[in-house]
Order: sequence, then C-alpha cells, then structure tokens
Amino acid sequence: MRTHEVWITNAKLILPEEIIEGHVHIRQGKIAAIVTGEMNEVECTSYVQVIDAAGLHLMPGIIETHSDAIEKEIQPRPNSVFPLEMAMHELEKKMAAVGITTLYHSICSSDGTPVRNDRMVADIIEFAARRRQEPSMLRHRVHLRYEVTNVAGIPMVQEMLELGQVDLLSFMDHTPGQGQYKTRETLRDYLIGTEHMSTEEAEATVDQLIACQQQVDWEKLKDLIQLAKEKRVQLASHDDDTADKVQFMRELGIWISEFPVSLDAAKAAKAQGMYVSVGAPNIVRGASHNKNLRAMDAIEAGAVDILCSDYHPPSLLPAVSKISDTAVGLAQAVRMVTLNPAQALGIDQEFGSIEVGKVADLVLVEMRNGYPLVRKTLIAGKFVYQSDYFQVQGEELR
Repeated sequence: MRTHEVWITNAKLILPEEIIEGHVHIRQGKIAAIVTGEMNEVECTSYVQVIDAAGLHLMPGIIETHSDAIEKEIQPRPNSVFPLEMAMHELEKKMAAVGITTLYHSICSSDGTPVRNDRMVADIIEFAARRRQEPSMLRHRVHLRYEVTNVAGIPMVQEMLELGQVDLLSFMDHTPGQGQYKTRETLRDYLIGTEHMSTEEAEATVDQLIACQQQVDWEKLKDLIQLAKEKRVQLASHDDDTADKVQFMRELGIWISEFPVSLDAAKAAKAQGMYVSVGAPNIVRGASHNKNLRAMDAIEAGAVDILCSDYHPPSLLPAVSKISDTAVGLAQAVRMVTLNPAQALGIDQEFGSIEVGKVADLVLVEMRNGYPLVRKTLIAGKFVYQSDYFQVQGEELR
C-alpha cells in the first residue's frame, strides 16, 4: 500500500540556528527532506497532499514541560468537578490550537483540594499514561510534581515509577519562609485567592504544611530519586531560591531548575549545568504573579533555556514572539519551547527540531498584526488542527 505523503512548500523554516525559505517533505510520519531554493511544482494526488505555506512560519511542535491545565479542565470552579475523560478530550483541542504537540501534564499531589488529593492524582496519571498509546490530538506525558511535605505520598510515587507512568518528576516545597512564598501571609493569601479557602481553612493548611516539613526525610527522597533514575525518568527542582539550594539539588542528580525565584538562583543553576525553565505568562505579563523573579531579566542575563506555560498555555507563542523582539532572535526563542526542552527531557533524537529523520510534529504560524496565530498543527505528519478566518461581505453588514 502506498504511503500518504505531505509537502509543505514556500514556508519560512525555523531551524535550530537560523530561519530559511524552504520546503519540507513528510513521509511515514517523519521529515524525509528539506529543500531550499526553487522547486518543481508537486502534483496533489490521493497519496500526496501539498500545503502552500507562503507567508507562514513552520516551526517544530511545542514541547510543553509544565502545564497544570488539566486541573482547570477538571475543576474550572471551586466544587465543580467534571469527568476526567471529558476534560482530557477538551484539553487536547485547546493544546493543538496553541501549537503544543507534546504535553507533560503537570500533576500535583500536595493537599486535599479536589484535583490534588492522592486519589484524584492517581486517576489522572493513570488516564494520561494510558492516553500515550491511544489515538489523540497530542502526545501525552506525565510530569508528577511531588510536594516533599506530602510524606504519606511516597509509596504512591514509588508505585507510579515502578509502573512506568511518570516521565518527569519534580520536587517542590511550598512551605512559607523560603522558595516561592517568602512569608506565611503570601501563602495564606494564595490559598484564599486561588483555592477559594476561607481564612480559617487557609491558616490551618499553612499550619499543616509547616508541621509536615519537620517530617521530611531526604534519605527516603534520595531513594525515590535513585528509582527515578533507574526508570530513566527526568528530574526537576522547583522554586529554587538560593545558590545553596541549587547546589543541593544538583548534587542529588537533578537536571532541571523550574521557576527559580531570584536571578541569583537562575544564574547559579545555569552555572551548575542545569536547564533553567521559566513561565511564559511571566514574560507576557512582564512580571511574576508572586512578585518573584521577572523572567525577562533572566533571559536577558542568558540564564534561561526553557519556557513553559505553567497555568496559561496560550502564553507560549506570544512569549516566544516577545522574546524574539526584545532579547534574542526568533530561532533562539523558538528553541526555548522546542529543542531545548527536548534535550532536557532526553527526547531530542526524535523531537524538537526540523531535521531530516525526525518525527514530523510541526506547527504553521501566521504573524497577524504582530501576533502569532497557529494555522495548522501536525503530529507525525497528520493534521490534528487547522484554522482560518472568514471575511464578512459588505451586504452582510446591512
């Protein structure tokens, strides 16, 4: 049986180091050829699809390392919990529309809220891990965010690692006085504003976290880290705030520093050879929502490798555009959501760049009045998302 092929012609190809005019040939789900210069017209047939991408940029599919969007799909409002299967299907459509082709669902087991209790977390991870092998609009991966104060959750994490359900494991400590929350009041106000707790509930949760911090056993956590390494699961730290903490995490074998809360911590992580990840919403908004590190400052200091969406996936491409305008060129900015995360996660042999032999996870982007819009998203050469505008005719306005 003849294989279906795709030609994307006349595109601005965003390669790892440069942008060129060219054409991409896709066969059997992989990039078969990259052609520059003039090319003979390719005839459309039942086996060959030709996309004229004149005026559009062709970039690798976005590899999203940290998105908690599934939590918002399951629980868009307090005490309003939707079925997991419905949430996942609806999320896939949204992710494809913003150019994400590989999504590391950032799933946090840390407290008693409906989507972060251990039972719900286990259900989400089992479902997401199963979706890896099922027909889908994106590549599902699991990023388990383990709160070190959740001492009772260690056996659950061990079981998930043994079952091969986790692709990325990060370690967090959200107790006040360090990391993301400099004071008790900052954490309390976050719980009230975001988790919609009462003041009494928020105060009790803070007290519980502080009490649990005294029970953290880093020797047990070192065993967990060793198991993750044996299972080839990548490791990340979260909210590093000092050079000493960065060094401690690096000595544990952790390779990625997510959301360093100060420029000094970001620079220290970079000096330690770690991949440094910051949030795209921080770039778009121009500031941290918690008044911590301004991500653009770290980018301008050369201390950032990866952009992730954190709580707002639509921010990724606008952040890339903003960075390319103010800090680095477009090719380097695109690397922050494609090749760099692929390298950090150990999947760059197949994903993350437009190169012959790599999987054809690709995104066609139109710059409309300076704003990046996804026009087509391909996974393994198959179109999973397409969009366009209609034009209102004069008589329709009467």
